[in-house]
Formats: sequence, C-alpha cells, structure tokens
Amino acid sequence: MEIRRLFYSLIRKWWLIVLLAVLGGGISYLSEHYTEPVYQAETKLYISNRAEANGKALNSSEIALRQELVRQYYDIIYSRSMTSAVSQAVKEYNLSENEILSMVNIASKEDTNIFTISARGPDPTIVAAVANATGREFITQLNQLSNSDNVGILDAALVPSNPVNSMGRQKVLLGILLGLTVALGIIYSIEYYDTTVRSAEDIVKGLNLRVIGIIPEHDIR
Repeated sequence: MEIRRLFYSLIRKWWLIVLLAVLGGGISYLSEHYTEPVYQAETKLYISNRAEANGKALNSSEIALRQELVRQYYDIIYSRSMTSAVSQAVKEYNLSENEILSMVNIASKEDTNIFTISARGPDPTIVAAVANATGREFITQLNQLSNSDNVGILDAALVPSNPVNSMGRQKVLLGILLGLTVALGIIYSIEYYDTTVRSAEDIVKGLNLRVIGIIPEHDIR
C-alpha cells in the first residue's frame, strides 16, 4: 500500500480518528471516576540487637538469624491473637479480624533490619490506624512471648492523602492513545482490503495494463 494513499485516507476519515480518541479517553475517565479509591499507610519497624548497640559488626550467622526472626515475625503478625488484639485496638471502626487480616501486609528490605507493616483500604484514616495498631500490638506480643525489646517503631504510619490505585491523567492519555491506535488499525485494514480502482495509476500498478484512454467525468442534466 502506498503511503500517500494511506495518508489521504487518514485525512478523509479524520472524524473516525477523533471519535475513537474521544471515546477511549472518555471511557478511561469514567472508569477512573467510578473506581473505588484504595489508600495505603505504612509503619516501619526496626530490629536491633546488643552487638549493634555496642558498635560491633554482625557476622554472617547473626545476619542469617535476624532474617529467620523476620520470617517468624510474619507468623506472629498474621496470627489470630494478633488480629484479635488489633481489632480491639481499633474497635471504633468496627473491623472484623478477617477484614484486618485482608488489609495488612508485611514486607522486609533485603539485607536490612527494617521491615514494613502496611494496611490498604478505602478509608485513609482507618488504614493508618490499622497499620499503627498492628505495629504496636506486634511489639507488645513479641515482648510477652520472648521477653525481648529488640524491635521498635522507626516511622509511624501517617494518614495518606492520595490513593495508590489512582492513575488520573495517565489513564486518560492511555485511553486516548488506545483509541487512536484502534482508529489507525481500522483505516489501514479498510485500505488494505479495498480493491476499488480510483485512478489510472491503480490499473497500471495493480493489473500491469496500459491505459489507452480516460473517459472524463461529465455531468449530464
């Protein structure tokens, strides 16, 4: 297909390009507008030990032990007693243990002694309260289980101001781009499968025939 022919086809069908671009952007905007926002709050906990307190470097076995402790902390945080304690700590929000369990997530930074407790949900105030309550209750239960005070709160969770699932302008631009792509694909397909002869050049190139004459257009009234 000639680029010139495709170019003229794009000009003739400009309305289709505009229509699908607006349609794609509009659908993306409505999708973003009616999507329930999800907020995330994080509290950071720090694991320390006596060796660090005395300024001594940790050896490989102590580092491996710390990583194993972090994995055990996961089980404590996801335990029934833990979620029950958090539910009581934030009882003003009427959250069940299963709801808290579905909101809370834990992540540790590799080769560090910092791990993060995060909470996700539609209410920014609630997720901050759950994240902070989980951090406090975890330290309390850990002290009761092992009589250890080597875990402390590094950063408390703040009430988030922006949802984590909001793409806003990016989503609308992506919808417009998708609409433009679909429009160009449709126009290209139409031109590719269109066998209509529009000029003498089409006959020469398509059928390898010589044109011996052209009947001019004439308006008969």
